Amino acid sequence: MEKTEFVWLNDDLVPMDQARVSVNDRGFLYGDGWFETVRAEEGKIYFLTEHLARLAASAAAFRLPFPRDLPWGERLSRLLAANGLEQATARVKILLSRGVGGGLGLPASAQPTLVMWAQPYAPPLPPEYAAGWPAVIFPERRTTLIGRHKSLNYLFYLAARQYALDRGAREAVILEADGLVSEGAATSLVYLSQGGYFTPAAASALPGVTVAALSRALGREGLLLTEVPTTPAQLQQADGVWLANSLMGLMPVAAIDGETIPISEKSIFLQEILWAEARRAE
Repeated sequence: MEKTEFVWLNDDLVPMDQARVSVNDRGFLYGDGWFETVRAEEGKIYFLTEHLARLAASAAAFRLPFPRDLPWGERLSRLLAANGLEQATARVKILLSRGVGGGLGLPASAQPTLVMWAQPYAPPLPPEYAAGWPAVIFPERRTTLIGRHKSLNYLFYLAARQYALDRGAREAVILEADGLVSEGAATSLVYLSQGGYFTPAAASALPGVTVAALSRALGREGLLLTEVPTTPAQLQQADGVWLANSLMGLMPVAAIDGETIPISEKSIFLQEILWAEARRAE
């Protein structure tokens, strides 16, 4: 017998097959909403405070009410338990849309739509981290005010990822309109050059929760992670490049557009201090 999957829909924990959102919801109509994807490990939500802060900042920037007083931790714990994931590795998605509302612009919403769901997550296996992922540069450059927010309007990033997959790569590197490196389609970027750790400075890039956590972790080791404008050539000539997100942590890049990137011996160290930071948080 198939196990029932549960989701939070606004204030109700309901079976997935009974969850309903209006076809007039502006998240469906216009991508008018925001989301966060987080990792849970044996019931602990990694970097929940940081993810909620980013979600709240996006909501405020676009005049969307944010439920600050919601018992987030309690509800997510109940969600994991309802799905039998309290002792497992899981991915949790938090989605907030403007809900049903008419008019152009950014109309006030009396009832935003909040959805939270949790599913099992199988992170890449050690051999995959050891080998790294090939990446390619997506040719369509981008400058957008919504780039700094994790928007439901996600088609650009899906197209970039498909571009990579069609070429035998696993991730696409996105460039700003001026040709400087911005981020990955579903990741932030970190690289090692001449003994220093760097992340691209880009006006349209999403502020990465994982990059911020890694910066704190490096700081505990007396090391700096510096944000600097970065060219594709600088990335390709680095002594190590990593793709960073909240689910898989840090994945080494093995090549960019066919140019081999060395798999740095620092990979294990960086992954270890990142997950130690996650366990320390909250």
